[in-house]
Amino acid sequence: MQTNKDLYKLLGLPREASQDDVQQAHRKLVRKYHPDANPEDPRAEGRFKEVQQAYEVLSDEKKRREYDEGLRASSRRSAGRPRSRERSRESSSRPRTRAGGRGGVGTTYTSSEEASHDRGPLFSLGYLLGIALVTLVVALLVLLVLNLN
Repeated sequence: MQTNKDLYKLLGLPREASQDDVQQAHRKLVRKYHPDANPEDPRAEGRFKEVQQAYEVLSDEKKRREYDEGLRASSRRSAGRPRSRERSRESSSRPRTRAGGRGGVGTTYTSSEEASHDRGPLFSLGYLLGIALVTLVVALLVLLVLNLN
């Protein structure tokens, strides 16, 4: 199982933390970031959900083992050599497969879909609103030019 964030760091734990440590950290952070306890903080709900997701993975032995294996594989890949710009340009045109995460096992993303997926739903909403605004401005300019003639 692979995610974009380090679940151990999110819970403030070392990788060798026990199940009891995971449970205690979860309880502490849930109380700290619960939306009802932080109605004035708009980021609290997102942080609360991240803590819940981290606990869901790290509290289940099978999911935790898969996540740890993914971390080890990831660190082995990145420890070898830094990625060159040319290599990243070549691979960005090919669809990539991500195991785990929100998309599920074997979900394939093209580079633009992966970038949008990683940025979250608010980025996508902003992008669509930007396109709608540009379309509206162009339509108004066309109407203005037609009315002047």
